[in-house]
Amino acid sequence: MSKKGMLSIGEFSKITRIPRSKLIYYDDLGLFPSAYRGENNYRYYTLNQIILASFINDMASFGVSLKELLPLVQNRTPEIMLEVLEKSIKEHHERALQLKETQSVMEVLVDLMKQGLAVADKDFEIIDAKPYRLIIGSENVYQDAPTFYPAWMTFINSAKKAGLNIKFPIGGIFNDLDRFIADPNMPSRFYFVNPRGKNLVEGGKWLAGYVRGFYGVTGDLVTRLLEFAEENKLKLTGPVYNTFLLDEMSLVDPDQYMMRATIKIEE
Repeated sequence: MSKKGMLSIGEFSKITRIPRSKLIYYDDLGLFPSAYRGENNYRYYTLNQIILASFINDMASFGVSLKELLPLVQNRTPEIMLEVLEKSIKEHHERALQLKETQSVMEVLVDLMKQGLAVADKDFEIIDAKPYRLIIGSENVYQDAPTFYPAWMTFINSAKKAGLNIKFPIGGIFNDLDRFIADPNMPSRFYFVNPRGKNLVEGGKWLAGYVRGFYGVTGDLVTRLLEFAEENKLKLTGPVYNTFLLDEMSLVDPDQYMMRATIKIEE
């Protein structure tokens, strides 16, 4: 104890765990003035102020802004606090949902990167895939467009209007093998790799082919896939899914991006 039985700002800070700099800021703001100022301008606090400091600390941890908190220091009732806390609960719930969604996006990205790293030196393989979920968009309309970009932009804009999270990785689906063979750069529809999607891709045997390059670059992937299937006596039925395992999220050079095309094998 010090000055007339009061606590110095350092002592008060230690007890309340409110940093000294924040106590000074609260004082200057008028939110939580010190009880006494010494001739040397030092701030002093009473023991009773620990109660108010605890209230302010709690409100700050609940996410109540300083603007909302300021009038509550001098005027609060159960009715007022009920409204404040219910509003804060709603905001915390919304933030929790956003954090969970962000975590889901990161988990999908990590999973795709791991798959890309695991097949870095492969051209083709037969995989025993587990079921996974997608959010699939409407049928693409190209109208003689030279690239997939106009249809892709339509897909993105529609997703935004529907309130979908467009941060999930995007891929392209070809309704059948013939569509993929005809133009592997013009998918029938686009999709988000989203674990909460309503569209389920069945598991089983799939032929996976890998190619390096920027979006829309498939080179001779189709030819090599068909040759591999013929050599290994595989009957391909489709559909076909194009998914980028490695992209700008993990690589600087677009020429090193890695796309995987997976084609359903008839068993």
